[in-house]
Amino acid sequence: MKSYLVIIAILAFALSLSAQVPPPPGFQGRLNAGGTNSSGPASLDFTPGYVNVQKSPYLAKGDGVGDDTASIQKALNDVGSKGGGIVFLPLGNYYIAGHLSVPAQTTLAGLWRAPTAFSQNRGTTLLAVENAGNTSGVPFITLQGPNSILDGVTIFYPNQVLHNPPTPYPWTVRAGGGDNVTIQNVLLVNPYLGVDFAKRPSGRHLIRGLYGQPLLVGIAVDQCYDIGRIMEVHFWPFWTENTNVEAFIQNHGVSFDFMRTDWEVVQDIFSWGYGIGARFRASASGAMNGQMSNVNFDNVDIGLELLATQPYAVHISNLNIANAGGGTNHIGIQALPGGSCDLNVNGATFWGLIYQGVSWKSAGLLSLSNARFLNWKSTLPAIDILGGRAMLQANFFEDNIGTAIHVGTNTDRVMIIGNELAGNTLSLHGPRTLSANNHP
Repeated sequence: MKSYLVIIAILAFALSLSAQVPPPPGFQGRLNAGGTNSSGPASLDFTPGYVNVQKSPYLAKGDGVGDDTASIQKALNDVGSKGGGIVFLPLGNYYIAGHLSVPAQTTLAGLWRAPTAFSQNRGTTLLAVENAGNTSGVPFITLQGPNSILDGVTIFYPNQVLHNPPTPYPWTVRAGGGDNVTIQNVLLVNPYLGVDFAKRPSGRHLIRGLYGQPLLVGIAVDQCYDIGRIMEVHFWPFWTENTNVEAFIQNHGVSFDFMRTDWEVVQDIFSWGYGIGARFRASASGAMNGQMSNVNFDNVDIGLELLATQPYAVHISNLNIANAGGGTNHIGIQALPGGSCDLNVNGATFWGLIYQGVSWKSAGLLSLSNARFLNWKSTLPAIDILGGRAMLQANFFEDNIGTAIHVGTNTDRVMIIGNELAGNTLSLHGPRTLSANNHP
């Protein structure tokens, strides 16, 4: 009997405590009208936490003709003001004459649950038209954050032209300054500028399942001080294989532009036909460190262009870089002079019409191991170390092409150990170069 009395007393005490604890942030919007903070079941509103933009009072048309900007923005504002939720875009083509802002804790969601290909004018499609010719205009969608999300939509610029150059537009999606902004299961058919996670701080951002054919820049990252993540990105001619457009992308396009981001995680990415696969440079905030895996750049002029990184390095595993004739440089990894770059690559292949696998002129350190150099121009070295330091180990060079590794006189410390030269030569002029156990 006493044990039952003890249990009842404990339960009563716990209930008295729960009555004193206020609801979590954003929870007040779930309570019924009347302003009560009671957490009893009778006072809760179990209405699903989303609105349908085609239902009253919003009545978005989704017919590709009428302007749905105001209807969708009102739905976003209403949901955001109640602490967040989901604004659902059913099947339709939503003509947006202006731009949209997704509030904190709010998701703008379409039908797709995986990124799609060639799906403009199908599923949930947003038609973007504002600020043609003006890259500094307001972005098409701003994720204000924290925790604002774009999910399951296609974005298409119906007035974009098949010219070289194409029509400039502002950024398609921008982080507005809050943490934990997310883009997932999205197709950007033909944006001039894709995703801007650089202009405003964007800690712990997540991009997962993003496809598209950005014309100038795919994704830019800066001011991320707490581990962003970019996963499962595929940039390819989802809009067009028009030769004018492809020539512009090949000469000017950058699929990934990394500036200050700390411990960035990048995995399972692919782009085709860009001038630069990934660029690493310093902004006023600094440069990148992080880890990348399963990185694939096909028909790229310069696979990795490095101007600056953090001294903690960018670490890459499973790197593939190929050229099919596009561009003029045909370089796998290019580290330019004037900055300090630290790069660690383990497992890579360079093939196709590559002129040089590596051209290293930076003051930093290149560590390269377990790479395969299947093609390069016979009048150039496959690896050209002209500055800084390098450690080159266990790499394979295709048989009898020419010079496998050249080390210039302005280098600091270079170590070349255990490489399979397969009939290629070494040209070592660095004053502090060590070479051992390389198979001729």
